[in-house]
Amino acid sequence: MSDAIETAKLYIQDENYKEALKLAKKRHAKDDIDEYLSILDLLIDADYLLALEEKGMYYQYFDETHDNGDYGEKYFDKYLEKQPRSINVICDKALSRFNKNKIDEALEYMDKAEEKYKSYSQIEKPRISKKEVKIAKIELLIKAKRYDEALKNLNTYESQYGGDEKSDLYKGEMLQKTGENNKALEYLEKSLSNEDTLIAYNSKADALYELGEYKSALKNYKHCISYEKKVDDLELITNFNYKAAFCCVKLNDDEEAIKYLNKTINMLNEHGRLPKDLEMIYQKCSFEKERIMKTGKVKDAEFRKTKFLSAKTSIILLIIILIMYFILKMIGY
Repeated sequence: MSDAIETAKLYIQDENYKEALKLAKKRHAKDDIDEYLSILDLLIDADYLLALEEKGMYYQYFDETHDNGDYGEKYFDKYLEKQPRSINVICDKALSRFNKNKIDEALEYMDKAEEKYKSYSQIEKPRISKKEVKIAKIELLIKAKRYDEALKNLNTYESQYGGDEKSDLYKGEMLQKTGENNKALEYLEKSLSNEDTLIAYNSKADALYELGEYKSALKNYKHCISYEKKVDDLELITNFNYKAAFCCVKLNDDEEAIKYLNKTINMLNEHGRLPKDLEMIYQKCSFEKERIMKTGKVKDAEFRKTKFLSAKTSIILLIIILIMYFILKMIGY
């Protein structure tokens, strides 16, 4: 048995659960997952509730399979059996439900967490404020692409708390998604004056694109593209690349458009089967590329890079292959 586990046992024996949990977290930081989970199990056996939440959060965020798709929910349920008014764990469970695509149930739990502020247990002070619960619910609505509901909740949030960095960004994004592009730009400019974010630049570019300001839109899309290697969101990266292509089309720069179309098509090809939205973008880019190439005004630089053998060279290679084949057959291969 390891020194860490022996030390944890001594902590637990002395009811010094906080130190045992700190030790477990240190083992996690060192990527010693077996020891980390073993110490958590010792704490769970000792009825230390925070270890249940910690283990659930491990499976929610860190485990590759998320405990076969459970996302830590069974540990959050055990916690809530003993402490049903825990705002922290109700929010944890909401995220587990969301990750299982149970969107309505996730939102119900967020509402439940907000209600619990009226009578939360004095044993456990909430980690997050009521204001933060409201913005977390808005974030779930945005992830679920329920933009009208998100905007409605943002309006309520703004009337209660005023605007802030997060709400300005989200409201600008949602106004753009729901077609209020001029108003969206006001919020996005306010957001960008506080912090440069790709989400804000992408939404600003989308608003400008919808307003027909293609030159300005392209400038913002190019800004996003310059940072795309730092982004792990295929949908976002696809958006500012394919929209950059169509800005170029609108600006009568088909040669530049082909570059972005090729990039988008190749990028999506690498991901195999695509979600419906991305598949539609792939088809749109393919059709547009075909249309441009049929005009004959633009040559595909990527296509030109492909090297083809001459007919004479091909015949010579074929003869060599046939000769080698017969030689191998004659010597018994």
